[in-house]
Amino acid sequence: MNRISVAAGKRAGPVVDDDQFVYTRHKVRGADLTSGKAVVGPMEDYEKWLAQEPGPLRTLGLIRSGGETLPLNAELGDTGGTPAGMSRPTYRWLSTLPTDPDELLAYFYARTPSVEGRERDQAVFEKIGSLLGGVMPPDTAAALYRASAKIPGVTDTPRARDAIGHAGIGIVREDTRYGIRTEWVFDQEDFTFLGSTSTPGRRTSYGKAGTLLSGAAEIGHGVVDEAGHRPAETNTPESGVGS
Repeated sequence: MNRISVAAGKRAGPVVDDDQFVYTRHKVRGADLTSGKAVVGPMEDYEKWLAQEPGPLRTLGLIRSGGETLPLNAELGDTGGTPAGMSRPTYRWLSTLPTDPDELLAYFYARTPSVEGRERDQAVFEKIGSLLGGVMPPDTAAALYRASAKIPGVTDTPRARDAIGHAGIGIVREDTRYGIRTEWVFDQEDFTFLGSTSTPGRRTSYGKAGTLLSGAAEIGHGVVDEAGHRPAETNTPESGVGS
């Protein structure tokens, strides 16, 4: 985790203005659990354009999948719009987070709600994981990784694969109460973030250990001036350059 943090802190990226959009493209695969067992669906391609205005905003950007482009609306309950923050992490908001790992971890523990039946440490690990990838201030990225290393139960594995099969280094935490294992995958050479997966850590009603529940691989990201437009060049793990 220290090597990942050091690499993230040295990785230069674009500074994003409030009137721009952060673009990301992911390959996503998930399981339907309505039957009580995990039925893994097909791989889907998602593109997102997230507005960087501090807000609050009623329209947060755009999402494109399956040939459809739809608006991203404010979070449920945000009748006046969703401001920049934990549920809408703009580049400017990310740059305001503490860079001391202890302070940053305390910040997340104070703002991550408890979920019945889940370990609180797991909830914080997954909340931090939801921010990874894309375009982020280097100091913030480095601090997130250093803070994550302090969460009890976080460990690493030398053999991991993202949702599309890229081999990498895994940073893992398993919720022993709920039985779910969340893994972040990083490139073996330059430690860029490749994606994440969620699987049962042991046999559960959903299936045996290792059954895919959800997975996402970051294919590209960049910054654009208008939602719906792709960057002329996107940084992609496939080309050896990442977030």
